[in-house]
Amino acid sequence: MKKEMNAVDILAMSKEMQALVGGFVDKVFHWEGRNVLIRVNAPEGRRELLLRDGKWLYMPKERPETPDTPSNFAVHLRKMLSNARVVSVEQREFDRIIVMKVTTRTSTYDIIFEVFADGNLLVVEDRKIVNCLEQKTWKHRDVRIGAQYQFPPSRFNPLSSDLGTFLTAVKGSTADVVRTLATSANLGGQYAEEVCLRANIDKSRKARQLTDDEWAIIFKTMASMLESVKERQEPVIYYDGDVPVDVSPQRLSQHSSLEAEPYPSLSEAIDEYLYARPSDEEELRDEELERLKRQLEQQSDALIRLEAEALALSEVANLLYQHYPQVTKFLAYMKEKASSSSWEELRDAVSKLPFFISLEPQKDQVVIRIDGKNVRLNYKASLEENADILFNEGKELKEKLRGAEAAMAETERRIEERAKQCEEQRREAKKKVRPTKQFWFETYRWFVTVGGRLVIGGRDARSNEQIVKKHLGQNDRYAHADVHGAASVIIKDGSSADEEEMREVCIFALASSKAWTAGVGEGSAYWVLPDQVSKTPVAGEFVPKGGFIIRGKRNYFHHLPMRLAIGEVQYEGSRKIMTAPEATMKSMSSKYVVIEPGETDRGRISSQLSKAFEVPEEEISRILPPGNVRTVEAIGIQLEEK
Repeated sequence: MKKEMNAVDILAMSKEMQALVGGFVDKVFHWEGRNVLIRVNAPEGRRELLLRDGKWLYMPKERPETPDTPSNFAVHLRKMLSNARVVSVEQREFDRIIVMKVTTRTSTYDIIFEVFADGNLLVVEDRKIVNCLEQKTWKHRDVRIGAQYQFPPSRFNPLSSDLGTFLTAVKGSTADVVRTLATSANLGGQYAEEVCLRANIDKSRKARQLTDDEWAIIFKTMASMLESVKERQEPVIYYDGDVPVDVSPQRLSQHSSLEAEPYPSLSEAIDEYLYARPSDEEELRDEELERLKRQLEQQSDALIRLEAEALALSEVANLLYQHYPQVTKFLAYMKEKASSSSWEELRDAVSKLPFFISLEPQKDQVVIRIDGKNVRLNYKASLEENADILFNEGKELKEKLRGAEAAMAETERRIEERAKQCEEQRREAKKKVRPTKQFWFETYRWFVTVGGRLVIGGRDARSNEQIVKKHLGQNDRYAHADVHGAASVIIKDGSSADEEEMREVCIFALASSKAWTAGVGEGSAYWVLPDQVSKTPVAGEFVPKGGFIIRGKRNYFHHLPMRLAIGEVQYEGSRKIMTAPEATMKSMSSKYVVIEPGETDRGRISSQLSKAFEVPEEEISRILPPGNVRTVEAIGIQLEEK
């Protein structure tokens, strides 16, 4: 499952972010470490740019829940960047870095998004870091407020290379083709594999085995792939069953066996992917704590090794004295022979002596064996001098032991401290809201009827098409508001639904249309059979994307109330927050809020309902009808006034 953006994603996102150029920075929000949202009044309307968890950069349709009180970081950026004009947005070479240049009346700033490692956002003026999310020092650069900003060291840039520079980068590699493309050509693992597949080159072949012609094919394939990302994006989410496993700005050959869900933009695809992917369990592992534990284990191993070496030196020194006469005689003989013999003569002379194992004349050393232990001695020194050398080495090891013990004690202290922090974080995390279980149909608008039948509706032209093509079966029924451009709505197993259920479906279809935004009090909708829904026009007809032609009798419901309810229900044993017609909710829930078109901002009602139902604000915003609302009544639940 994909957990962060790659350089190709960043390339695609830099193109999408051109929509911000010419706009003006409105507000900056910051929360939970590496989450930053920049609201921009862009030429085509308000847009929001979100750096999420330091690993995802995109423009969500709905604003996520933001803190009521801005952080110091947000306050500082608001003061600096308020009403700053967005001049340009560019990817830095082929790095996971986007630079957004903005200007105020007095200054020019680079807002730099580093979407790699833990992620960072920096504001730079005249190459000087004015503010940043995280300050850190590496061997090659210093990311500190007040320091000169330096990009990470440049790597191979496949966007600007020609065949010659590409061949220079890859032909000297000793690795296989896929690893060479991933590292030397800077494509990363996923797109290195993709290039191999598209070029029909065995990825496991050694790079040195490829001919220049084969490398030329690979280069052409790589260049074509990257050009298509720049010019013709086809964002998709890939599903393995019902589980989203990848999101990409283009279709990938390596995922040909997976179901692909297309999206109008990469931002929308990322937004949906992050919403739909399975929620992480309570974080039981903490990376820093795990690192400290590994460090303690290594220190413990080193301590045991040092203790063993110190003990061995002491035992060897004592052995020399236990065999004092023999060793003294041996060393005296060695010293005498060494002063008057060649190396070969010395070796021949001592090779038959007791204790002898080996000779190292370059170091004036001999290895002898005493009581089953090999002992290395300087044969030009006396027994006492050799023993002193061993004792001194033992003392040095004992000094190292004391240092190692102190280091272990410090690591143990840090582990204890970090464990307490983690426990506190877990306690705090338990207090935070958690999303409910996700189901496949939440890609669409949805509710469950009193009869237990699933109803799904489109959110846009794309999903209108999908609902009919993928989900409308012969036993289902199709509903549509009597409003131009309204959502396609289907009820599964609708052939068995009674009239009251079909009325529920039509109310839902009406509330999902522009009629809600218009603020009307009532309206009409109809339902038809599946074979009455067609995409094939006759002469003179035009069918827009997301639209369908209805032929034959339409079964109308008139004077339908423009009123819904949002409440807590159980679905397949899981708690869900659902939006449905008021009558439906009354029969299914004891905790719900009735709403109708009104003046209350969607963001405000999302926040209120999020707190009331204890779910993320994003989960509420996705099930609200289009447009603003008015709260009619709350049953079994208390709404917090803002």
